[in-house]
Amino acid sequence: MSVHQFFRREPVPAQAAQHLQPQTIPAPLRGLVESENLAYMQPGAAVVCDNWAPTLRGTKIRGGSVRWCDLHSLDTTVPPIPSDLRKPVVSAFEYESGNIRRMFAGQDAKLFDVTFAGAPTLVKSGQTSGNYCASQMAVPTGAGAVTDYMLVLNEGGDYPLRYDGTSWTTLNGGQIHYDGTPATSVVLGHNLTYVWKYRNRWFFIEGGTMNAYYLGINSIQGQLLMIPLSGAATKGGKLLFGATWSVDAGDGIDDKCVFVTDLGEVLIFTGSNPSDPANWRQEGRYQIGKPMGMNAHASLGGDLLIATVDGLTPLSASISKDSAQLELAMLTKNIRSTWRREALTKNDRPWSLERWDEYGAMFVAWPGGARNNRYCGLVNTATMAWARFTWPATCFARLRGDMFFGTMDGLIMQADRTGTDDGVPYVCTLVGGWEMFQSPPNTVVWHQARATFSSRSGETFIPQITACTDYVVTVPQPPPPGLDPGTSDVWDQGLWDRAKWDQEAPRSGSAVKSTGWVSVGMTGYSHAPVVQVTIAQTAKPDIELISIAATFERLGVNV
Repeated sequence: MSVHQFFRREPVPAQAAQHLQPQTIPAPLRGLVESENLAYMQPGAAVVCDNWAPTLRGTKIRGGSVRWCDLHSLDTTVPPIPSDLRKPVVSAFEYESGNIRRMFAGQDAKLFDVTFAGAPTLVKSGQTSGNYCASQMAVPTGAGAVTDYMLVLNEGGDYPLRYDGTSWTTLNGGQIHYDGTPATSVVLGHNLTYVWKYRNRWFFIEGGTMNAYYLGINSIQGQLLMIPLSGAATKGGKLLFGATWSVDAGDGIDDKCVFVTDLGEVLIFTGSNPSDPANWRQEGRYQIGKPMGMNAHASLGGDLLIATVDGLTPLSASISKDSAQLELAMLTKNIRSTWRREALTKNDRPWSLERWDEYGAMFVAWPGGARNNRYCGLVNTATMAWARFTWPATCFARLRGDMFFGTMDGLIMQADRTGTDDGVPYVCTLVGGWEMFQSPPNTVVWHQARATFSSRSGETFIPQITACTDYVVTVPQPPPPGLDPGTSDVWDQGLWDRAKWDQEAPRSGSAVKSTGWVSVGMTGYSHAPVVQVTIAQTAKPDIELISIAATFERLGVNV
C-alpha cells in the first residue's frame, strides 16, 4: 500500500455531512424600518443604522466633523468642555446674495456671525431668545439696482434686525410700527416673533396671539397691517409660524400662505393682498400634530413638510386625510418608534429641519438629551430612507454648499469632514433586517458571512461582521480602527506644498473589497447581520456596503 493512501480524504457519511446553503443579503438601502413585521421584513431594511447613510445602491459610511468655531471664545473666561457654564447653540441661518455669503448662529442672549472659521463675531447682545428665524427678499432700490435684504426675528419678540449684506440695522418704532386699533404689543415694532415672504411681501406673527401682520409689496419697513386670525381657528392657542406653500415646487401664482398654530391647526389662505376681500380668501383649516418648533418645517419638491410630535407631516396629505389616516402618509412612518421616543424625551428645545441637496438628504435636529444620547436624524430625499448620525446637533445651516451644525456645548461644527468627530474616533453600526433564510419555523445555524464593500483604493478600514438572533439586538464591542491612510492628494484634503495636484484623482468606488469568509456561528430561528466599522483617520472615508453573503444550515423545528 502506498504511503500516500493514508493522506487521501474520505467522504463524510451522508447522515453526518453539513447541508450548507448560500444566500446574499443586500445592503439596507431602505434605511431604518420600524413599520414592518419582524418575521417578514422585506430585503434592504435595517433595525439599527447609526452613522451609515442610505444611498440609491447601498449604504455608505458618513464623514466626520471638525470644529468651526466656539461661541464661547469671546467670553472673558472660556469654560471647558464639558461644563454646565456652556450654553447651547439654539438656531442658525444663512444669507446669500451674489458672492456674499454669511452664516449666523443664535445662543441664549447673543447673535453671532460665524461665517469664518476661528473666532465668531458678535452681532447683537442682550437678546431675550436665541431661537431666530430669517427671511430674505430682493428689493428694487432704483436705477435698476436690487438689494437683498434679510429680516431677522427671534422667539422672544426683540426688535427686528435687518441685514443688507454689509451692515445690521435694529428697527425701531419709527421704521416698523402698527398704528391701528385696537392697540397691540407691536405698536413700536416689538413682539414680532416670526417672519416669512409671500408674494413679495413680508408677513409677521405677533408673539402669544392669533394676530398676523404684513407690509406693503417690496417694503422693508413701514406701516404694519393686521390679519386677525382668532376667528379662523377653532382650538385656540397661538400662531407659531407661517410659510409659503409652493404647490408646483416653484414660486408662482398658485402659492398658498400658511399659518400654523402651536396646537397644530393649519390655516391656508390664497391671494396677494390681504386688505382686498376680492384678492384674499381662506381655503381651508386642517389639523396636524403639535409642531416641534417654529423652524421645524422645510419645503421639499411641491410640498411643505412640518415636524410634529406624530412625525414628519406633508401638508398635502393633511388636506386629504384626517388625523387617524395621516400617520400612514407621514415620511417618518418607517421610524415611528424612534421619532416618538425623541419627541417625548426631547421636547423642551425647538427642533429644526435643513436640506442639504449636495448630500442628497434632509437633516432633523433632535437637540438635548444626555451626553451619550445625542443624535440627529436624516432622510434620503430621493428614497425617503432614514438613518441616525451621532452628531449632537441642535440646529443646522448651509454655507457655500457645506453643512454646519450647532451643539449643546456652544460649538459650530462643519459636517462630513475628515475621519474623526472633532478628533475623536466614531463607530458606524449597522444591524440589518431580520432574516429567516426561507425557513420561518426552523432553527437555522448561520455558519459564515462575507461582506463586500465599494471603497477608495487607499482605505484601510477593518469591518467586523457578526449577527443577532431571535429578535434580540445585541451589538458587540466595536473593532479597532484601521491604519490611517493619510490625506489624498486632492483638493480640500491634500497638504499644501506636499500634495501632487497634477496627478489623477482617485476615483470614488474604484476598488471592491471583501472581508473574506468569517465565522458567525449563531443559532436561532431569526438572524440579523451586524456590520461595525471604527473610523479614525485624517481623510473622510469613502466606504459603501454592497452586500453580505451568508452560508447557513437548516435544522429541525424545536417543539
